[in-house]
Amino acid sequence: MSFMKQYAVFSVSNFATFYIVSIIETMKPSPYTIHYDNLRAWLKQQRENSGLSLRAASAMMGRHHSVLGKMEQDRRKIELSEFIEYCEVIGADPHEGMDVMINSLKTSKLV
Repeated sequence: MSFMKQYAVFSVSNFATFYIVSIIETMKPSPYTIHYDNLRAWLKQQRENSGLSLRAASAMMGRHHSVLGKMEQDRRKIELSEFIEYCEVIGADPHEGMDVMINSLKTSKLV
């Protein structure tokens, strides 16, 4: 009975019942979140150092500015291919970005 208290149950038809899962449960933080935060901060800093606005960088990538904004704000996953393309657009070395991630991971294991 406690299951029914946690989720809303809706009957769609005589044949199907579905459950609405709490957004909080589906958006559990990853243990790697802090490392991605470091990478996101590096990406944003590199873009700002290049003198490009978010809109200018997104136009050069052929993407909507909200896609890159969400990447920088931890509202969208950073895909590796997009990361490399983004680095090329803003004139940043993707290897340096990977070093940021690797160093963050190594540092956390030492603590």
